[in-house]
Amino acid sequence: MRCQPVVELTSGNTRTGLSIVCAIKGHPFIAVISRGNSIERAPMMLALGAEVVLVDQMPGSVPGQVSGPDLALVEQKAKEIEMERGAFRADQFTRDGNWMAHHDGTGAELWQQTDGHIDGFVNFVGPRGTYAGVTKKLESLKPSVKCFIVEPVGAAVLAKEQVTQAEHPIQGGGYVMPDLVYLKDVPVDGYLQVTGDQAREGARLLATSLVVSPVAPT
Repeated sequence: MRCQPVVELTSGNTRTGLSIVCAIKGHPFIAVISRGNSIERAPMMLALGAEVVLVDQMPGSVPGQVSGPDLALVEQKAKEIEMERGAFRADQFTRDGNWMAHHDGTGAELWQQTDGHIDGFVNFVGPRGTYAGVTKKLESLKPSVKCFIVEPVGAAVLAKEQVTQAEHPIQGGGYVMPDLVYLKDVPVDGYLQVTGDQAREGARLLATSLVVSPVAPT
């Protein structure tokens, strides 16, 4: 019997998780992404067994930069596929499973791997489930922990700054969507902003400086 398809608009971590889970469980996964996303993302999802639907950007949008209006077109296409194929919509922007997974998983893992020696958490936010779940978990274990949200320079809507660059090169967040549900009643100790150049520099630094040491089997 053919399993129900799963569809979601995603080009970030959610795409990888859903691709793997759907492959294991036998559900076809349809990833809907904007053509404004980096070209490497589609082949990565195809390699994990997903079907990829590419959605054209809004006229005048900057290639390589996904804006809020671009994301709205992707959302529209995801809804069409949901109806046409009778697919289950993962809906990472509203379902409680998003923040709960980070509360029970990511947050708990951070606590365990640091033996509780964690004083702060900084997160570049997209749908904001990661921030909400991890923050709730850490603050339940250590009320003094400080948690910060990172947004792109020029698109810091959560910090209530004027939007001057809705289109920016940092993909996976900074959608200029102030009303997403996950931050309701979740404390924020501060807001930080980062430029596209700073994000690129940080990514390259991590890629070249991380050293993995072999561990002997025990």
